Amino acid sequence: MARRTAPPPDATQASPTAPAARFADVRGHDRPIAFLRRGWESKRLAHAFVFTGPAGVGKLMVARALATGLHCDAAPFDACGRCNACFTIAAGTHPDVRVIAGPPKDKRDISIEQVRELQRELGFRSLSPHPKVGIINDAHLLTIQAQNALLKTLEEPNGDSVLVLIAVQASGLAPTILSRCQRLRFNPLPATDVVAILEARGRSRTEAAALATYANGSPGRALELDPEFFGRRRRELLGTLAGLRGAGFKKLSDFAQTLMAEDKDPAAVLALIASWHRDKLRRAVLGASAELQNADLADAVGTPQIGASLRNLETTHATMRALRQNANRNLTLIQMLMRLE
Repeated sequence: MARRTAPPPDATQASPTAPAARFADVRGHDRPIAFLRRGWESKRLAHAFVFTGPAGVGKLMVARALATGLHCDAAPFDACGRCNACFTIAAGTHPDVRVIAGPPKDKRDISIEQVRELQRELGFRSLSPHPKVGIINDAHLLTIQAQNALLKTLEEPNGDSVLVLIAVQASGLAPTILSRCQRLRFNPLPATDVVAILEARGRSRTEAAALATYANGSPGRALELDPEFFGRRRRELLGTLAGLRGAGFKKLSDFAQTLMAEDKDPAAVLALIASWHRDKLRRAVLGASAELQNADLADAVGTPQIGASLRNLETTHATMRALRQNANRNLTLIQMLMRLE
């Protein structure tokens, strides 16, 4: 096996701005972490894993935490977050940990050249007594050629390496790859965990609660959402919508213009309206105990009827479909508002 000379130390290197990934900092994934710990403690950790689950729930963070834990001598597996190994892995400069973050810039797929470079790196002898770690994020974007090339690494694993593939859906990977990997499923996080993560990233509790409601258990998605739109603006739009019942054409037309003026994808605005009608349906079915997505507007939900709520929800989704087919936006929104009960 080839041996690589360690790169010269850089005395000017500062600690990474991003903290080292540690299992102690991961929220909501106790089961997969416990599975990894058992494998490590029994010295039977698999040589290859596939982490699957919704985007933005923390799969990459767990993979990085695994790499950090395998290389940290101060706190094996748990990682101290302060040693040189923890710092260099967080900075992306550790010689024995390589991450393919996704496709190259301006490309849609992870190429065979990226996989071959990773294989070359994993082929070098480790510069430490710990296993080399390769992580491929968005592995469902691997081209067929890249997946075929990756099979060589999986069929003839280096006994001193661990490979982690991260994908939204396992169906994006070839069965021959899946059969050679240990699969771990990552589920959406509870809203309380999403709120805590957002608060740790500097969001106010009010903002965090509003964003978590629309994140579907994904902190990554929540961090991408506009807190202004899903906070104050959401309350204004839904409050106006709640008062439109029985309104005349002029008022409905004005509100359609307001929706069109929003600097958002129409799908995002309609998803907001759909959430309102789902709340009404929940209230109609479950009564006052129903858990509402727009809980801060619970008083405006009133006492809706099941039939009307279902029809309103279908009308909203029909409008989404029409706009995806390039229907006239203004006319389609007015028609939707006129049909809402």
